[in-house]
Amino acid sequence: MKLQDVDLTKESLPVQELGDDVRRLLNNGLYEIQSTASSEPDFAAPLETTFVLSIYGSQRRLYVSLNGAWFYSTLTAL
Repeated sequence: MKLQDVDLTKESLPVQELGDDVRRLLNNGLYEIQSTASSEPDFAAPLETTFVLSIYGSQRRLYVSLNGAWFYSTLTAL
């Protein structure tokens, strides 16, 4: 999965900084993001960091496994 290139130069400084942080977090595309159509990942959270994008109806969440536990952030469109 490749994220779409977006020009954030016309956005506010906090949005630009968030975009930079997300790029760093994803290591400029070097991390793989799995996707699922269920409401949450259907497997136990591994100890190594794993990203799962959940698209369930109108719900969009990014799950991250950290030390064997799932954490998520809800995604909303601007």
